[in-house]
Amino acid sequence: MNRPTCWGRQYASAFQENSVAEAYNYRPPYPPVVFDVLASLLPQHYRRILDVGCGTGALPRYLTSLGAPIDAVDISAVMIARGRSLPNGTHPLINWTCGAVEEINLTPPYDLITAGDSLHWMEWRTVLPRFAELLAPQGRLAILELHQDPVPWSDQLGRLIRCYSLNQDYHAIDLIAELEQRNLFTVKGRQTTPPWFFQQSIDDYVESFHGRASFARERMAPQQAADFDHAVRTLVSLHCSDTVELPVVATIVWGKPHLVG
Repeated sequence: MNRPTCWGRQYASAFQENSVAEAYNYRPPYPPVVFDVLASLLPQHYRRILDVGCGTGALPRYLTSLGAPIDAVDISAVMIARGRSLPNGTHPLINWTCGAVEEINLTPPYDLITAGDSLHWMEWRTVLPRFAELLAPQGRLAILELHQDPVPWSDQLGRLIRCYSLNQDYHAIDLIAELEQRNLFTVKGRQTTPPWFFQQSIDDYVESFHGRASFARERMAPQQAADFDHAVRTLVSLHCSDTVELPVVATIVWGKPHLVG
């Protein structure tokens, strides 16, 4: 079974666009409890952490509190440059590295590898066996997915996204099930956080969509982007005055990647 087309390179390459990196910071962050869960996954004497598909550093910029060196790897130079400019982005424990995690030189062993909303973009049959080689004997791979509980405008928003999205190949997948079916990963534990309410202005909420591959401004016609923004702003304004409150939920699944799929 091949990886679904909707996660192919033609869509993943959108993260090389400047506008996506700039808008990425408007996407909701991980709930604070996520970092407590990740800390609990580390062995007693841990030495090094690897974050793959780090983007602008939503995980490594906060994992520095654990006191271990962190290799933060992403294929997009503009995402890394943006991450360096954000709070804690120049922390000495973070080693930002630009390149494809499938082949870049790394410094194992790692006691924890994290993949936050990124693994679906990678070549699974290459990276999962590589993660197995990179992990210390007691090390774990933690796969994180961030989503939002329904809000009053969810159904109408979904229709707008389907209409304007550049990724018309998109269909939802169960990433963990896909990896297990391919014999690439064994789940050892799973935790879903309670809803954490994140607030932002309506304008920032609208801009957050352009921090996604499906809505890169460089790849949308200007009128198309303007029409999408107007439609979302009009929809949300029916339910909110100035501020949007989003119930953000994270799912953390951890386990062991396999050397051979």
